[in-house]
Amino acid sequence: MSSWALGAAIGALGGLGIWMIAWTWSRRQITLVERVAPYVRERNRGSRLLAATEPSAFGPIGTALRPLLSDLSRTLERLGSSESSIRTRLHEAGRTLSVEQFRLEQVAWGSGGAAVGLLAALAVAARGGSLLAALVLVVVGAAVGALGADYMLSQAAARRTERILQELPDLAELAALAVGAGESPARALERIARISSGELATEFGDVAARTRAGVSFTRALEELSARTSSVDLARFTDAIVVATERGTPLAAVLRGQASDLREAARARLMEIGGTKEIAMVAPIVFLILPITVIFALFPGLAVLRVGL
Repeated sequence: MSSWALGAAIGALGGLGIWMIAWTWSRRQITLVERVAPYVRERNRGSRLLAATEPSAFGPIGTALRPLLSDLSRTLERLGSSESSIRTRLHEAGRTLSVEQFRLEQVAWGSGGAAVGLLAALAVAARGGSLLAALVLVVVGAAVGALGADYMLSQAAARRTERILQELPDLAELAALAVGAGESPARALERIARISSGELATEFGDVAARTRAGVSFTRALEELSARTSSVDLARFTDAIVVATERGTPLAAVLRGQASDLREAARARLMEIGGTKEIAMVAPIVFLILPITVIFALFPGLAVLRVGL
């Protein structure tokens, strides 16, 4: 790299650092709205220093870096998903991380992508490439890393939701049998969570634990329905809630739900099979058919000694 290019890179990094310091300082300044607010509405007379704040997941370091993490979270929201979407997908994926921890994970992924981009940029610069292309590689690597963490979370949530859909018909049958034997819906879900294993059994165990902690059974089921994006699971929980509140015979409702879920699973399998037709035909066309043609033509070609 020539001297002028090195000087331009150093100057650009220095200017970027000064701009980031100025931007951060401007973000921390008191705005006009904050100056006027105490005079136009009632203010809390207590000390803000003694006000309870939500503890950070990373202790004092996380508390000190909270403003920076908030700004970084807003920046990542413009690139990817919102905070509520991330919280929903974290639950659907079965991960116990908070949104703050996931944002830090995104930063780590982005740093890894930037490091890979920096290596590629150094390789480009060593071959005499332009400085702009090197900087673009670093920025693209960081963006791909941050968005890659979001994509992996979406894939994990989708896979876990699919496993829940596969387990739902069987557990609905078990719930129908338990309720038909005389148990209450809460006891039936608790028994299923105790004797079964899987993602849906874990969710039923969480419902049973919240019920034992004092939350009403219908409220726990409504929260489970709100936390998931599965339409079938939401329909199953809503049917139990409606039957419990209105006094409808629950065993018949659960048997009907189990039958509907099996039909929905069968229709989903048919739909997946319909979308895989091309993938199923590809091995026949590109593998089995050429081998069949070769076996049919090779004896004749060998006898005629044509090109062999």
